[in-house]
Amino acid sequence: MAVNPMQRKANNSFLLGVLITLLITGAIIAFLIVQISKMNREKEEIDAQTQYAYIVAAEIKSGTEIQPSQVRGVEIKTNVASSVLYSSKVTDAEGNVTADLTGNRFPTGLKAKVNMHPGTIITSDITYEDELVANDVRTQEYNIITLISQMGTGDYIDVRLRLPTGQNYIVLSHKEITIPEINGVASTNCIWLDLNEAEILSMSSAIVEAYKSEGAMLYATKYVEPGMQEAASETYIPTPAVLQLMDKDPNVVNEAKNAIFTRYNDPDTRKVVRDPINSAIKNDNADDNLISGVEQEIQGLQEEREEYLDSLGG
Repeated sequence: MAVNPMQRKANNSFLLGVLITLLITGAIIAFLIVQISKMNREKEEIDAQTQYAYIVAAEIKSGTEIQPSQVRGVEIKTNVASSVLYSSKVTDAEGNVTADLTGNRFPTGLKAKVNMHPGTIITSDITYEDELVANDVRTQEYNIITLISQMGTGDYIDVRLRLPTGQNYIVLSHKEITIPEINGVASTNCIWLDLNEAEILSMSSAIVEAYKSEGAMLYATKYVEPGMQEAASETYIPTPAVLQLMDKDPNVVNEAKNAIFTRYNDPDTRKVVRDPINSAIKNDNADDNLISGVEQEIQGLQEEREEYLDSLGG
């Protein structure tokens, strides 16, 4: 059907009007968005205050103590609450205010919860203080723990006991390791761990049972973000003889003692843990394996000691 010229003109005028209306509306919306963004930026600039804080100057690994050389003080404009910042403000004798560029005034004993990269503002939210060292803590050296290929000083690990049947128990949890060095060369099989009395006895029990059980292994697993990840719950239960020793040992604090005895006194937990271990160590070669394992351990420690003494002799 032929369209009336007048009707076609009216339709075209209507469409043109709609298009113009959309363009004007779009322009108004865009203008309002720009103005709102500008107002927000101006508000942020008004809210931001000049503060003296610390930023990361060199890579800081999660779980490690922050050193003065790894931070520097800066003067920044930020709306971060001053209560979560570590102030780097320094005032000289003449009253001039500057930032502590050396980092020497940064609080000691703080550790990083996460990996920190240069330029990161250091706040209390991403740091934590290490616990005080208890009186019964001692540095222990072990060469029986199997380490993963990329593991170094400052890493945090769990020590686990794996049986040949597949059962797997956590003996120690969330422990920072040190790899001893001789003449700048890191040991390939020895690590140092700071353990309390209960942990030392638990490790002794686990080592003996690992030796006795053919195919058992004590090995380390590494935490990904040790500053953020909580310690795993220890699941290993020492032998009854070691538990008796713990009960009589005045150096074992009650808190650690109670945690282990709670696991042992739960019949279901004891059955799940002790029964498979008792079964694994009941083999004809258990005593011979224990003797051989202890001899190899002693030999390895003696060799490390000899290398260390040789290095002191130059």
